[in-house]
Parts: sequence; structure tokens; C-alpha cells
Amino acid sequence: MTEDFIRINIAFKPPIEIAEQMAKLSQEVSKKEDAYFAIDNLNFYPHITIYSPKYPKHNEDKIFKAIDELVKKFSSIKFIPNGINTNQGYIGIGAEYSDEIKNIHEKIVEKLNPLREGHLRAKYANAYNMQFSEEKLQNIQKYGYPDSMNFYHPHMTITRLKDEKLAERVAKEIQISFKEFTIDKIGAFKMGENGTCVELIKEFKLG
Repeated sequence: MTEDFIRINIAFKPPIEIAEQMAKLSQEVSKKEDAYFAIDNLNFYPHITIYSPKYPKHNEDKIFKAIDELVKKFSSIKFIPNGINTNQGYIGIGAEYSDEIKNIHEKIVEKLNPLREGHLRAKYANAYNMQFSEEKLQNIQKYGYPDSMNFYHPHMTITRLKDEKLAERVAKEIQISFKEFTIDKIGAFKMGENGTCVELIKEFKLG
């Protein structure tokens, strides 16, 4: 019998007013350029990824139980933008990596990583052919995700353009309308293509 797997993104969930601004910004960019997706708060949700590997489906309830226990130990955090960044056509808003965010990220990875049971996403099965650094290859084997722990950079994706060079130019023109905001919720999201969050499965209140 073939084991079923599920990819779940545990992510910081921005407040509704920021989510609406992100949707507006994403729609504006994607209408002008050829994009893979546009945030709309219906089919694609704004989020700040914490950890998003793939798990055996039989561990789904254990994932939610673990997050439910952890969030009681965390307080709300500040998302303080530190610039617009691009990578592989993705355009996103980076954030200062505070001690509070670092603590939440590391505790969640440590708690959830065993629930992968060593499973890797298909795209990482031949990661040695994907030009990752040795350190990121080790991260993939250890955590199932290259951008965990020392390589974690909190950010909120705006969209992904099909033309990577165009994305770099567009990113330089983007103006964001907020300086910082407070996050007091974490979401467990079902994931789609291009790192998108396509369904909110469960929501958790920090603190």
C-alpha cells in the first residue's frame, strides 16, 4: 500500500489589514506582468513561512497537536520590513530576523522535523543536481528543507513572475505602505505550486 503524504506550511499569518494590502499589491504587479499567481486571500494567502516540509499523512493530527502546545509558549512578534528581495522570479518583502522570530522558527523545526520520518519532497530527492551549497544539502537531509535554521530568512512573498530578470527590475519599483506590524497568529496551510498557500487548515493564537 502506497503511503500518502501532505505538505503543510506552518507560517506566520499577517493581520487582515496587511493581508488586504498584500493582495492589492500582488494584483497590481501580476496584472502588469506575466505571473504564476496573485495573492487574493481566497485562492492564495499571504504568509511568512516558518517551516514547510512534507509529512506522512498519518502524522497530520500530531503536527497540529504539537503546534497547539508550542504556541502557548510564544508571544506575538513584530514584522519589520527590511527591503524588497527577489529570487528565481519571486518578489517578496524581507523582515528583520529578530530573536523572537528565530526562537519560534527553531522550536517549530525541532518539534516537527521528526514527524517527517525522514521523508523528502520529490524535488529534493536529487538535490545534489540542484546547485545547492554543501550546507543547504545538509539542511535538506536533516530538516527536509534547504532554508531552515541558519538559512532561514523571514519574508512575505508578493508574487512570482515568469521572467526572472523582469522580476528584479519590478522589485526595485515596489513601494510598501507599512513600516511594521504585529503578528499574533500562526496558520497551518495546505500548499500549492510555487510555494503558495492555497487553504488555511487551522489557525493558532500566539501566547
